[in-house]
Amino acid sequence: MRARIQVCFLVVSGALAATGCSSSPSKAGPSDAAAVDVVTSDAAADGPVDASTGDAAADGPTDPSRLQPPPAGQGLQMKTDAFAVAPGTEVQSCYFFRVSDLAQAAGFAANQPIDVHRVQVVQKAGSHHMNVFRVRTIKGLDPANGAVQVGTNGQGQCFVSSNWSDWPLVTNTQQAGDQDWSYPDGVANQLNPADHPDEWLMLQTHYVNASTQGTPGGTGQVAINLWTLPADQVTAQIGTLFATDQSIRVCQSNPKPTFKASCQFNSPNPVTIIGANGHFHSRGVEFDMFTWDGTSTTTPPDSSRFYQSLTWDSPPMLHSPDLNVSVPSGGGVWYTCSYDWVAPVASVGCAGLNAFDQTKYGTPASQQDCCYTFGPQVDKNEHCNAFVYYYPKQDNVTCF
Repeated sequence: MRARIQVCFLVVSGALAATGCSSSPSKAGPSDAAAVDVVTSDAAADGPVDASTGDAAADGPTDPSRLQPPPAGQGLQMKTDAFAVAPGTEVQSCYFFRVSDLAQAAGFAANQPIDVHRVQVVQKAGSHHMNVFRVRTIKGLDPANGAVQVGTNGQGQCFVSSNWSDWPLVTNTQQAGDQDWSYPDGVANQLNPADHPDEWLMLQTHYVNASTQGTPGGTGQVAINLWTLPADQVTAQIGTLFATDQSIRVCQSNPKPTFKASCQFNSPNPVTIIGANGHFHSRGVEFDMFTWDGTSTTTPPDSSRFYQSLTWDSPPMLHSPDLNVSVPSGGGVWYTCSYDWVAPVASVGCAGLNAFDQTKYGTPASQQDCCYTFGPQVDKNEHCNAFVYYYPKQDNVTCF
């Protein structure tokens, strides 16, 4: 195993046997109506509404402020405030939502399990990424510390990835990541499950207005509708995998590296992959995912590839019905990230990359090489993150 690899593997709606995920967080949570909207199902729209989708018809699904919630008893809505993203800054904000509050606002019983079957995301342009996680082990990021916790330019607990290392993924998007995805018939993602009956969600949104990516208008905002499926129609629960290879080093003396990692579903039966998305920053040139037999030690053949991204700032988000790939029993996912080193922007310089490398990873001066290393800031760091959606959900997933 590589010296500095840290892989987060997260499975929806369950404890992770491989990591021993702990109990749910404090129940004493915040209330901040000015920044986090828990929208009731009869909220008035600013303009005409398409009743079939809940979208404000005048602007379609491009304006999060005008996205109507699902009708009562048909789903939940999460919506952030509109916030400024000044030139030269990166803003990453963590918004906390208690599922019972969302459920009550939407006409459900507070403690009722919620089976999500369709995910609808609308964002203002400029989003670098948006992830929704289920809150589990509390470290430096705690809903009791505020409904909205904001980080700027890499500083703040919302930028510290170890804070959500065992928080299962619910959904994600990137860049111009508006999305409307219904899972296959009978497949759902249950919130407030029996083992976490008072669940919190964390919506993390990262906007960038810097040299490699901009935020038109200088304002960010996200709205999400989670449409439900009646419990008697659910035949399988979806699982998610969020894996990060934190060993990456894209250096001046090794300018075109490729990094490889894998995750295994320890399942006696096949699983079906229905969603995939890869994420890296502007030095990334190719992101590939393959089905893997769980035993081979070399990259699978091209015939096993089910995902490829050749552009960092507009990575494809593949999902069913276009993506429907079977993984054999005991198999998993193999993913690779390839990069092309370029000189850092003048405001960072090699001195800035080396300083981060020393501070974050303890790399001595003799080994510093103007390297982009794993981290959240687009101008000085890189990522190699794989998002995979599959069913049926597995509670035993191992990443290497």
